Amino acid sequence: MNPRIKPPVRILFVCSGNIMRSVIAESVFLARAGELLGEKATSFEAESSGLEAVENSAPHPDCVQALEFLGVPECGSTASRLSEDIIRRSDLVLTMTRQQCYQIAYRFPEFKNKLFALVEVNGAIETLLENRGITLDESDWQEVAGGLSRVELVEAIDCAASALVSALRKLLRPLPDVPMDLHELMTRFSPCFYQVSNIHDPIGGTTEETERCARQINAEVTRFLHGLLALALS
Repeated sequence: MNPRIKPPVRILFVCSGNIMRSVIAESVFLARAGELLGEKATSFEAESSGLEAVENSAPHPDCVQALEFLGVPECGSTASRLSEDIIRRSDLVLTMTRQQCYQIAYRFPEFKNKLFALVEVNGAIETLLENRGITLDESDWQEVAGGLSRVELVEAIDCAASALVSALRKLLRPLPDVPMDLHELMTRFSPCFYQVSNIHDPIGGTTEETERCARQINAEVTRFLHGLLALALS
């Protein structure tokens, strides 16, 4: 392999069956990365998987409808069950719920530091940026990224992902814009915390619930991408 061609930073999205939430997240991430970075979107790879997925299952019809609602192209993947190989090749693993993080950490303890719930990773990034005296909207990170070569951009993103993986969790706020640590949230607001930090499965629900889920995933994934770039380029 050409030493100047660095492998992309790999983001893995995980839900239960890999036919709805994680597929939306993967599709949104790829679409937003393309919009932000153009040809340098190859600095990333994204895939999705499910804790209880039935291999090669097609996305749920509600997933297709949700992506149409968002105006995002479907990524074209079929379901895969989470395995050691999939998680090993990923730099960051983002689940739809905190409970899924617990399940994966129990099954694959070697990789527990890679694991974040999607909502919580944005709180973690916000904390690391704040520690550097940086805010998410301080600079045009898209413009900064445009001034780097692909190799430089991948190196910067890889360092940002490593900073997340190596950070002490007790020092990271789990929810963006909420100035409380995990212990305080779990002690004082445990039921509310689970409600707001989880992205709930809308399968079997109403069209409104599906669209609400799609909007939430779109917002969290977009914030994650912008935050990771800010962390990489600050």
